[in-house]
Amino acid sequence: MKQKVENQTLLYQPKQIRETARPTIAYEHPNLMMYVTSIKENIIRYKNKKPAYTQHDEYIKNLLSDKNTVLKQQCDFIVSYISEAFVHYSVWDYSHAYYPGRPSQQTARTDAMEGTSRTLPTLAAWLHANGKSNTIITGLNQQPILVPEVLRKAFLAGTNPQHKGYWGTLHHCDQRVCESADLALALWLSKEWVWDSFSISEKLQIVTWFKQVNHCETVDNNWHLFVLTVQVVLKALNGEDVIQYDKYERIKEFYVGDGWFRDGAKGNYDYYNAWAFHYSLYWFTQINPDFDSDFIKNVLSDFVGNYRYFFTEKGLPFFGRSACYRLAAAAPLLAAVDLRSNNISVGEAKRAFHCNLKYFISHGSLKAGLPTQGMFDEDVRLVDNYSGPASSLWSLRALNVALFCGDKINLWEAEEAPLEIEQGGFEFDIPAINMKVLGIYETQEVIAIFKNEYIAEQSPLSRRLLTQSAWRELKEKVTGRADRPKNNLLRKGVTCYSSKMESFF
Repeated sequence: MKQKVENQTLLYQPKQIRETARPTIAYEHPNLMMYVTSIKENIIRYKNKKPAYTQHDEYIKNLLSDKNTVLKQQCDFIVSYISEAFVHYSVWDYSHAYYPGRPSQQTARTDAMEGTSRTLPTLAAWLHANGKSNTIITGLNQQPILVPEVLRKAFLAGTNPQHKGYWGTLHHCDQRVCESADLALALWLSKEWVWDSFSISEKLQIVTWFKQVNHCETVDNNWHLFVLTVQVVLKALNGEDVIQYDKYERIKEFYVGDGWFRDGAKGNYDYYNAWAFHYSLYWFTQINPDFDSDFIKNVLSDFVGNYRYFFTEKGLPFFGRSACYRLAAAAPLLAAVDLRSNNISVGEAKRAFHCNLKYFISHGSLKAGLPTQGMFDEDVRLVDNYSGPASSLWSLRALNVALFCGDKINLWEAEEAPLEIEQGGFEFDIPAINMKVLGIYETQEVIAIFKNEYIAEQSPLSRRLLTQSAWRELKEKVTGRADRPKNNLLRKGVTCYSSKMESFF
């Protein structure tokens, strides 16, 4: 007999978060001079552009499809694949890397900076794990990559105003503020081999560039974490405490319960919880164990207590922005194991991480030396305007955590444990974000349903993924500046998401 379910949606009252005025972001409102600069940088990009590095695409795809290859070996080969391509695309002493792909709203030079900033943490995490016995990554072409040398050159070039590869003067709401966080993390991870080798004057040069973030205004959302990451790292490296604790308190205001953060007062609940909020907070505990560790550990444990149910052997119920970061989805599970959460075992975290890598990579999500701009293959519909050719390297964030703590948590030797959906069906709510999660054992499908509308006015046509027009694509190629339709399904009114991921084909 069917039972009537009480209408709980009307009872849902989201946490009220203090609103602030959104700053004017220059690249969202380009003037003539910005277009001139974009075209100029686009020409420089074409001059420095190298052929797509596709030599090992089929090899890495087949490797992740091979059930007999263990996770540790697969991760090592991914590192080799990524590192070799980075060396191929890099210019100006590894300070920039011009990857192929669709541009962002920023300039081609900023996109190229992302090519470095989002790769160096992976190199540094590998070095942190292996540097005592080996500092050379062997590419899939069998050529050696001297990791400390690459890192040293990149930092000295990028922070030197007289060098062609200088990362530049930072401005308010500057994408390079975001990139500075990854660069700072890479510097901390490689401290023993890189930072400690610099002279006093070289250290001063590097610190001077990083300290620019102290004076940069950002959007009032997860971007506070970028500034904080730089400041926490600088304190660890030179003892100078310039941490803006008010920014950290603002991050805590975004916490709504059950482990979830809202990305700003009017932001979404999406996977930025996994690869931005909890990822960054985890690193705070590693860089400075006294940095509000109880709060960070508790909210991460609460998060994985429900989030771990999202994972299946073949996909996850993806919702929100930045689909190209999908390989990083398991990052908080690994971090929670390292922080000794009681809500997940190393075996389950390993299986979720391994399944996520295998599912996407075996279906073509690594091409030309980096994660594709899409969910599987390249898909321009899913490329946000703030994303450039190398933005998808944030997909390496789960790998970074695995490399960093893998030996410590016995990740590589542990037996994989079944995911929740592999053990049976389930149904539960996440009250803080008004979500219902269903697991259908018979179909091995997980469904996440938001129980409230995000927008009032919508229609079947308004909820679809839009394609870029030929005119906008031509304009994008000429100017080197993104001009794509917005396709965040959450903001289009879609409330139901399945691990079958049918919306993304």
